[in-house]
Amino acid sequence: MSEMILDIKNVSKKYKDKYALKDINLQINAGERVGLIGANGSGKSTLSEIIAGIRKPTSGEVIKKDDLIIGIQFQDSKYPAGISSLDMIKYYCDTFDIKYSKEEIMGLLKTYQLDSFAKKNISGLSGGQQQRLNILLSVIHRPDLVILDEVSTGLDIEVKETIFEFLEANIVKKNRAMLLVSHNMEEIQRFCERIVYLHDGEIKDETTVKKVIAEYGSVFNYTKAKFDYYKKGIKPTPVGGKNNE
Repeated sequence: MSEMILDIKNVSKKYKDKYALKDINLQINAGERVGLIGANGSGKSTLSEIIAGIRKPTSGEVIKKDDLIIGIQFQDSKYPAGISSLDMIKYYCDTFDIKYSKEEIMGLLKTYQLDSFAKKNISGLSGGQQQRLNILLSVIHRPDLVILDEVSTGLDIEVKETIFEFLEANIVKKNRAMLLVSHNMEEIQRFCERIVYLHDGEIKDETTVKKVIAEYGSVFNYTKAKFDYYKKGIKPTPVGGKNNE
C-alpha cells in the first residue's frame, strides 16, 4: 500500500442555504492519479480549491501529510499585466526558494517550448502556450500532489497532445500524485487510475478506470450512463447488459 498523503473527512461547503459540497470523504495516496468528474455545478472546482487550501470548508477537515507540497493549475489563470513567462518563473523560484540557475530556467522554458516567448507578455501568448506555462508553474516546485482543472479545454488536437506529453513526462513518469478535474473523458481514461463521480456536491461513485472500461467499454460511456441516471433517472447498463444499479 502507498502512503496516504491526503485524507478528507466529512467536508462540507455551504454558501448561504445551498451546499456546494456535502459530507465528502476521500483519500489520495502517494503517486495516485485520481479523476474528478461530474456535471457543471457538481462541486469539482470547489473541492479541488479546498484541497489546495484556497477555500476553507464550512465543516469537516482536510488532513495532509506533514510537509505535503501541492501544485495547482487553475482553469482560468490571471496574471498581472505586462508580466512575462520568465518573470513568473523567477517569481515562483523566489517564492518557493527554488535554486535554479539561469541556464536551468532557460532549459525549463525550452522543455515546455516557451523559450521563444520567454520575454513576451503572458497576455499575448496563445491558449496552448499559456496552458504550458500553467502546467510548468504547477510542477516547478516539485510538488507531491498536482491539481489540474480542465487542463486542455479549448485547445486544438495538436496542442492538446503536446499538453498530454507534458503531463506524461512531468507527472506520470515522475510518480507524482494527481487530481485531474475534467470534462474530457479522454484525459481521465489516459491519465487516471481511479474515478470519483460528484453530483450536486456529493460523491455518488468511486471506482477504478480499469473496472469502468471492463464494465462500460470506456470512461465516456460510464460518464454518460451516470449523467442519464442522475439527470433522467435512466439506470446505467454496462457493456455486459446487466444493470448495475
